[in-house]
Amino acid sequence: MKKKTLCLLLAGILGTGMAVPAQAEELTGSTAWKAEFDGEGVKSNFTSQQMAEEVSGILPGDSIQLHMQVENSSEVDTDWYLSSEIVKSLEESNGNAQGGAYGYRLWYEDPKGEETILFDSEAIGGDGAEDALKDATESLEEYLYLDTLAEGEGGEVFLLVSLDGETQGNSYQNTLAQLQLNFAVEESIPESVQGEDQVIETTERGEDQVIRRTERVPSSTAYETRQVKTGDPNQLLLLSAIALASGLVLLVLGMQALKKRKEDGKGELKP
Repeated sequence: MKKKTLCLLLAGILGTGMAVPAQAEELTGSTAWKAEFDGEGVKSNFTSQQMAEEVSGILPGDSIQLHMQVENSSEVDTDWYLSSEIVKSLEESNGNAQGGAYGYRLWYEDPKGEETILFDSEAIGGDGAEDALKDATESLEEYLYLDTLAEGEGGEVFLLVSLDGETQGNSYQNTLAQLQLNFAVEESIPESVQGEDQVIETTERGEDQVIRRTERVPSSTAYETRQVKTGDPNQLLLLSAIALASGLVLLVLGMQALKKRKEDGKGELKP
């Protein structure tokens, strides 16, 4: 009787334990992962295998957030790019997990704390879909621009993977995802800054008419004002010659009139 009662009690405990629903967990990966550019190349302290170990074994309904720091320790401004590729999807690791639905979110946080969403999908895949997680990264095959980091500046890249608890089986805990995040860095080319327009004025005094012509200088935003003289030079020379000839004629006429007056005066003085 005691054995029977004990067996019934044990069965009751096991039955109660099996009825308790599993609680979804929000997991966080390592916060020490870092990619740094030192002027010669990008050096990171994490590998795809480490990322896979962080993701593997999470249960349906769980989510995990991976975190990577990027830093420019060189002496020049640098442009940062990111390429996210799925080397081995969760479905390829375990055929029993095919058809699962995934949430996949990738974003970047700049030095000021402002976020830029690079990719966001609440649910990708589902029943009948193969390689659902790979589908999420089709738009991330090319390098994506992240930010321009000055000397000593840094940002953060976040990757959130969540699993739909209704479409995954318990066998999912044995699957493995290999995620690979590649960074590319190049020296930033400063943008040309256009300054304010300037006008250079030159004054030339003379009898000729002066026209102001404003011309843009190709290498800058300054404007140059050039003075252009107008009129026919031959015509100017002709006018000068006429004026000189007129002066000579008047001088000759004046001398003749003066000589005639003197002669008339001498004639009047004779007895």
